[in-house]
Amino acid sequence: MKGKQIFYWLSLLLCLAVAGCSSDGEDEVTPKDEPGEEGGGEQTGREVWSFDVKVMLDRATFKSYGSSANVVNNKLKQRFKEVRELYHGKKGITYFDADIEFVPFFDETCVYDCSSQEVLDHAVTYRGDYPYLVMFDGKVGDFSDERVHSDWTGWGIEVVCISDNNKGAPDGGATTYDILSPYKTSECLAHELGHARGVPDIYAMEVKTNPISGTLFSPVTCMMNICWGGDSWSEYAQLLINRNKNLVRGQEGFIPLEEPKYPKNLVLNITRDGQPVKYATVNIYREEMYKNTVDVTAFMKKTLGTDGLLSLSPVTLFNGAGGGIGYGVLLIEVVDGESKTYRYIPVYEVQIAYLKGDTDQYTIEIKCD
Repeated sequence: MKGKQIFYWLSLLLCLAVAGCSSDGEDEVTPKDEPGEEGGGEQTGREVWSFDVKVMLDRATFKSYGSSANVVNNKLKQRFKEVRELYHGKKGITYFDADIEFVPFFDETCVYDCSSQEVLDHAVTYRGDYPYLVMFDGKVGDFSDERVHSDWTGWGIEVVCISDNNKGAPDGGATTYDILSPYKTSECLAHELGHARGVPDIYAMEVKTNPISGTLFSPVTCMMNICWGGDSWSEYAQLLINRNKNLVRGQEGFIPLEEPKYPKNLVLNITRDGQPVKYATVNIYREEMYKNTVDVTAFMKKTLGTDGLLSLSPVTLFNGAGGGIGYGVLLIEVVDGESKTYRYIPVYEVQIAYLKGDTDQYTIEIKCD
């Protein structure tokens, strides 16, 4: 009898041990592919724009996953499947001219034993022949020059850096965070890879402080208007991403976000009751990207003629000193005697006009009170 009892308890303990080892299905069980495209995803019958991505992971986080490439790849497969779904759209909505997927590659050679900044410094070498490199770091601050933010680096480097310890600030490497967990990782990936496909940070165009007129500006709703969250793509983002199709940097026709395109001329048509406003003063203020405030000093001052028209260069107005979009929003102030009229012009309004075919001139009517 004792022998049977011992056998029973040993069998029970063995069952519990097996159940405990496999309780996290994402870690230990290879997720099933959905029918359709390789790497999972819903079968839609649409064209697929597919981009290979090399993934690198810091040693500490890799150890937290049992130093198992299989565990990491299972997590990556799920996160990148979610990214594809975010690009595809929900409830029958399709945002782009094709389904978009990013296909991750990771093995033990992709684990790094240095700071994330050092990886970025040698990113082109690490990336190799892959069009994109995504670097995850879940132990922020274990090296003195550690990166602490999630961001995109273009200009031919083509790297997404996702650094997070879920603490909101570096903690000297005290925490090793499950950075490949479902919590917002796919949304962050979708956002940062949106930069890779040509879209700037729309949230950088928000105006929270306006010392000139007091009115604020909230940009259009979009995945690119928030870094950790969102599930929709604005017309602006759709046009930019569709324009680049399945091309990558270096291929003819690809236009990166650092090389924005505008109509040759931006024309302001200043009217009152359908008639041109004559001899009024036009002051143009700018909001520098990420500063979220309108400059207190006018960038440009002009006086209207008899036709009420003012022709401007979008490149001069929006681009920064090093190229790329440096200023996200213009605040136009029209001073006509005692009357003042204001109008915000976000960079995406002007770029949308270009993307829709107005390559020579885009005219904006500003109606004065």
